[in-house]
Amino acid sequence: MDHIAQIKQLREQVPVGLRHAGILLEKTGGDIITAKQLFIQEIQAVALSKTNAPAEIVLPLLERYQYDIPRTLAALEEVLYSITERALRKIKRNHEAAIDKVATIIEIATPLQRNFWLPLDTMKLPNVYQQTFMTIHEWLSYEAYEDFDYALYFYRELVSNTIRDTLACPEVAAAIRDGDRNAFRRHRATLIEQLYNLVVNNISYFP
Repeated sequence: MDHIAQIKQLREQVPVGLRHAGILLEKTGGDIITAKQLFIQEIQAVALSKTNAPAEIVLPLLERYQYDIPRTLAALEEVLYSITERALRKIKRNHEAAIDKVATIIEIATPLQRNFWLPLDTMKLPNVYQQTFMTIHEWLSYEAYEDFDYALYFYRELVSNTIRDTLACPEVAAAIRDGDRNAFRRHRATLIEQLYNLVVNNISYFP
């Protein structure tokens, strides 16, 4: 069998590039079976180097996805992490964008029914962490859309009490309760971080 035919046959068995196939066949003296085994060993080593997951989880997935490392790693994420964890891992640097994504996840998973805005006083979520999160996140969304003065008429007491009692952000709670726009602006970033931390510190209670 000539070299081109060997390369073709090897590539029919594993997803190896032309140049890489040629190198493997040179190493194995044209032995296609050994070249295939060598390719698999190389890909296994690369895949394992990209994750801390145990080999007994990684290698079967690698075989299932025909030694396609990106697809294997994507499948591995789904095996190892919840949908909320995956969102936080993907959006690491922008905590406000991360909590927006978590809110969408919760709304779909529950699911929540809305008439443009969620009914904060009647909506029911699986646990207090999700209830707290969605109450505060929805108010923040309302404030961003309608402006602070209008947001004061959107479940003001419920939201300020929730922020005070569950997030330990008394300055933000007071700003909303007292209608102090400037104080709210000063402490808004703290509220975002506390809401993000609520998810991180109670991740098992989220979808």
